[in-house]
Amino acid sequence: MTQGKRAMADWSRRDFLKTAGVVAATLAFPEIIISCGTSSSTPSAAIPKPRKGASIRLLQWTSFVKPADAEFTRQATEWGAANGVTVAIERVTGDQLQPKTAAAVEAGSGPDIIQMQYGWPQLYTDACLDVTNEVNILIGKLGNPDPVNEAFCKVKGTWRAIPYTVVPNAWTYRTDYFQQAGVSNFPTTWDELTAAAAKLKTTGKPISQTDGHAYGDSLTMWNPVLWGFGGKEVTADGKTVAINSKETRDAIKWAQGAVQAGLVVHPEWLDPDNNQAYHANRISGTLNGASIYIREKIEFHKYTDVTNNAPMPSGPKGTFAMNLIFNHAVMKWSPDADTAKAMLLALMEKDQYQKWTLIASGYNAGPFEALHNDPVFASDPKLKAFQEVVAPGKWPGWPALPSKKTAQAQTQFIVADMFAKSLANGGTGDIEAAISAAETSLKAIFERP
Repeated sequence: MTQGKRAMADWSRRDFLKTAGVVAATLAFPEIIISCGTSSSTPSAAIPKPRKGASIRLLQWTSFVKPADAEFTRQATEWGAANGVTVAIERVTGDQLQPKTAAAVEAGSGPDIIQMQYGWPQLYTDACLDVTNEVNILIGKLGNPDPVNEAFCKVKGTWRAIPYTVVPNAWTYRTDYFQQAGVSNFPTTWDELTAAAAKLKTTGKPISQTDGHAYGDSLTMWNPVLWGFGGKEVTADGKTVAINSKETRDAIKWAQGAVQAGLVVHPEWLDPDNNQAYHANRISGTLNGASIYIREKIEFHKYTDVTNNAPMPSGPKGTFAMNLIFNHAVMKWSPDADTAKAMLLALMEKDQYQKWTLIASGYNAGPFEALHNDPVFASDPKLKAFQEVVAPGKWPGWPALPSKKTAQAQTQFIVADMFAKSLANGGTGDIEAAISAAETSLKAIFERP
């Protein structure tokens, strides 16, 4: 499945422009009004204007593809120079982004724009300005946003963040070690992964993954495993805790069997650790963003030819994926909110955005319809796996819609901790104790008044 086949509502840029009767203009000099309909009673979307002399500070993570960060900074600085705005990009590690954001919200002051991870707009709603007007402008230009970005950004019908990017997570693996072990292709089911892990164990280069508090790699591993066997944290109503089930036990039993067969899990690993292990030739495969492959390809040049990538395996209940999702929120304390909004709109222009994704080399996927068939993914067949995992991507708490409560459960790593406890001691941890602890934690979140 490709990104172009995602299930979207029937709305295109051409349809919008035909209805609105306008021509897109450069956001660096915003003087146009985009009408969302022909009726005079229909609200209009006014493009925000930057204020000359304003200063904008944006807080972002330091990504795993440094040239992409440099390109984003270049574009923001260039836009600032063209509009008489001073732009400062503050970068912190992904692990520091959450406490920095929480501290700013608590203080009611800080960066004008904060990069929100997963469901943080649900968690920090009152601190995020309404950006419905700006998202509607982007919908008019780029088509519908991806369902996951929309689910995270839209709080009770109001857009509290502007969709920014998807960081797809797929499996990166060493084809030479797989062939040495007699595994011709990357597994397409979780049971096949167990069999492959047993064979790769004999090479001394195991398939390895974190089950610790890695905000990306741990969550994007264990939530899809849970869903693939039919388990879930909470029912679709977002109120009824459902973790204590046969399906959850099936997921954990699979994980225990995989670890006992040869899959190596690391509760101490954070997001950079599996990257380092791969580049150091210690493992044969791991779930990650495209950064491992990209850095081998453009920087290290050691294992490029023997590295390939594969999408998520399937469980008995289907194929599921979870990707790292980022969106930009304009904070309520910003003295120049319109300037901040204008800059974000300019950076999301298709030509600008795809300059950035080209430099990112396949690490980032666009969150709007017009950005789906990004040429960067056609430039290298080995990037196809990262494109394929975007469409089946879900969010923490699925099938419930994102909410403050699902965001709280995600930031507490409840699902990952449940698996980690079960996988202790070589995959022989107490399943019932792990499920009971998860259930208690989830009920404290979802079933309180």
